[in-house]
Amino acid sequence: MSQAIEQAIEWTACLRSGEVSASEQRAFKAWLAADPAHVQAWCSVQGHLARALTPLADGGPALRRSLQAPSSIDRRHLLRGALAIAGLGLGGYLLGKTGLPAELAADIRSGTAERVARLLPDGSQLLLDACSAVDLRFDTQTRELHLRKGKLQVEVVADARPFIVRTPAGRVQTADARFTVALQEQASRVWVQRASATISTLGGTEATVDQGHGASFDSLGIQRLADRRQGESSWTGGWLSVDDWSLGELVEALRPYRRGVLRVAPQATGLRVSGLFPLDDSDSALRALEQTMPVKIEHPFGWWTRIELRHTLMPVS
Repeated sequence: MSQAIEQAIEWTACLRSGEVSASEQRAFKAWLAADPAHVQAWCSVQGHLARALTPLADGGPALRRSLQAPSSIDRRHLLRGALAIAGLGLGGYLLGKTGLPAELAADIRSGTAERVARLLPDGSQLLLDACSAVDLRFDTQTRELHLRKGKLQVEVVADARPFIVRTPAGRVQTADARFTVALQEQASRVWVQRASATISTLGGTEATVDQGHGASFDSLGIQRLADRRQGESSWTGGWLSVDDWSLGELVEALRPYRRGVLRVAPQATGLRVSGLFPLDDSDSALRALEQTMPVKIEHPFGWWTRIELRHTLMPVS
C-alpha cells in the first residue's frame, strides 16, 4: 500500500501541474485500473490532502510557489514537495489521524533510485536501499533500528549495548557484525557479510546466522537461504548479482530504482534469471533482460513499463 500511495502522490503532482499530455492521461487511467489498491490509494490521498491543503492554500508559500512556477516541470517538482509537506510531512499526529503509512514519518527515508548512508549515534554505519525507511532508538541500554520499509545494511561497531534491527516478523541482534535486512511481503530476509547475527521470531524461534550465509524468517519460523542467494546484499554496491532468481524477484528488486509502474506478466514471472544488473541504470538492466531472455519490454506510456513473454512462431513442417 505504501508504494501505491507514493505513486498516487506522483500522479497528483502530475495531474495538478497544469499541463498533462494525452499519453499521461491514458497512463494514469491504466494505473488506476491495474490494481484496486491504486484506486484506494488515490482516493485516500485526495481525501486527506483536500483537508490538509485547505489551510496551506490560504497562506502556504510552498503551495503558492508550486502553483506559480513558470513551467509544468517546475510545478510538478514543487507540487511533490508541497503535497508531501501538506499531507505527509506533518509528523506522527497527522499520520495517526489520516491513517497514512507510518514509514512516511520515519526518522530516515530514501527516495526512488536513492541509496542513503548515515552515521549512527554509536558510530555504526547505516545504508538504506532505495524506497526504504527506518526508525532509530538509541539510549543507555540499547541500540535499535526499526525497519519499516525496504532494505538496509548496517556495519555495527562493538559496544556493550546489543544492536537490534526489528521487523514485523521479529528481530535480528548482534554485538559486532555487518549484515543486510530486507522486508518482503510475508517475511524478512537477513544476509550476514561479517561476523554473525541472531534471529528471534515473534513466535519464539531463534537461530544464529554466520558470515557468508542468510536466512528468511516470518513470525513462526526461520528458513536458511541457499548459498546462491548471496546476491541478496549486492544492492549495497549499486548492482544486483542474480544467480537463478525468478524474473519476478528481479523485477521486485528493480522497482525501487524506477519511477512509475513496472509490471511483469504472470506468464513470465517464473522465468529463471542469472546475471549482474545495474540498479542505477534500470533501462540498461531491462535491455539486458530483453537481449538474453524470451521477453519483450513495452513502454505503452511514459510512466508504464511492461515485461511480456515473447512468443516465437513455431516452424511449419
